[in-house]
Amino acid sequence: MTYSLTLTKQLPTVALIGLGLTACDFHPAQPGNPETSASSSDSEDPTSSPGTTASSTTPETDGESETETTAETETSGSGLETEVQCGERISAQASEDEFAALARGDLEVGLALLENLAGKPAAPANVLLSPYSLRTAFAQAYAGSQGESLAQIEDVMAFTPFGPEDTHRLFNAVTAGLESRNEAGDEYTPETILRPINRAFVDTRIEPTATWIGRMQADYGACLETFDMNADHEVTLAHVNGWVADQTNGQIDELVKSLPPIVDLIIVNALYFKAAWDVPFEDSLTEPATFTTWTGSTSQVEMMHAPRHAGRYAEGDGWQAITIPYGHHALEMAVILPAANTASAFEESLDAERIDAILEGLDPAMVDLRLPKFDLLSAWALRNALGELGMLAPFEQGDDFDPLAPGMYPIAQVFHDVAIAIDEKGTEASAATAVVFGDEGDTGDEDPSATVVVDRPFYVIIRDLTYGTHLFFGRIGDPAEG
Repeated sequence: MTYSLTLTKQLPTVALIGLGLTACDFHPAQPGNPETSASSSDSEDPTSSPGTTASSTTPETDGESETETTAETETSGSGLETEVQCGERISAQASEDEFAALARGDLEVGLALLENLAGKPAAPANVLLSPYSLRTAFAQAYAGSQGESLAQIEDVMAFTPFGPEDTHRLFNAVTAGLESRNEAGDEYTPETILRPINRAFVDTRIEPTATWIGRMQADYGACLETFDMNADHEVTLAHVNGWVADQTNGQIDELVKSLPPIVDLIIVNALYFKAAWDVPFEDSLTEPATFTTWTGSTSQVEMMHAPRHAGRYAEGDGWQAITIPYGHHALEMAVILPAANTASAFEESLDAERIDAILEGLDPAMVDLRLPKFDLLSAWALRNALGELGMLAPFEQGDDFDPLAPGMYPIAQVFHDVAIAIDEKGTEASAATAVVFGDEGDTGDEDPSATVVVDRPFYVIIRDLTYGTHLFFGRIGDPAEG
């Protein structure tokens, strides 16, 4: 049997990429440098398995986490003086069932936001998200919450099956496992970079509790950076956004678009991914093609072509799906392509159970694949969307964050940016989430068995096969829009 896949018609596209890592600092431009590839809070064992995570030099503790911390004063290029406090992450363990449940939460959160954001008037054709980044950032706010805010964060971020203690343990465990995906590369193996990082920017007026600091360091490997964030908001914005740009290799350079009149705290997760395809597309086979967009209009794209692509393939009533493995075989990009002229109906039928079933039904196959190149960025301010999903109290009740720091203002805004670029060689993708607390004031020789032509809206998922983590998730309705 022969299959053919061409992504060129109007169909919804969802991009899902699942990655997770944590470090005190990282500079993607120098992945081979030990000082930039993992912080003191990162795991030391590069070969951890699904049931366990790599161990740090700090032993596991019962109850309140304890870590050795270091503090130092840093001066930025603009002359801003800050105090940075870091600690070591402890080791953690999780079962395969727990990893699967955490990954299901990625899909639930991603799909809920896709439905909300894509349903707005004048919604963009492309909706890119990183469930992992968003949930990791909120898990850190969750660690300092109580009352209604705790319950609503737990519900909207799909933490309910676990509760606080297990949620933090699981994010620690999956992060340690994902960190092992990094490979320096050599003449035979391409480099793979998969690196998340957490940091909390704290105003000098705020005194975080020892319990929250311990949790941030023990389970999230986060550094806390303290400075006068209200002396000059332009300087604060430049400093925070500059740090995010450094961590994402410049793909995300303006995560935080604005600040409330008084800012207390900004919790940031940044995620950077760069990997080569296991088998690159031939440059000479790429040619102009027509893509039918989400709105039904057409655009011109550069269409890559792999006449004999070895991936995992499945098809069903009204859809095709194909995977494109990276050089590190534990990572892949999955493309789900609805049938022509069914984009809206297909998206309305999507839920986590259906996506899981599609991904679980994939089998090895030789496919004639055509896939457009794209370089896209989605930038979201999510306060309204999260409120519509049921998260209201965290934006209204500052007292609910007394376990984080007494006297805190509530969350003012949540910024979430995702960038994905693919070409013949591979993928570069980044995500960053900022939870901003503050007072708003008043404001082979085998013949191909299928043909897949991606010439219409489609969905993409970048995920880890062992842990199931969905690093990136999105619908691509117009690859030329970028």
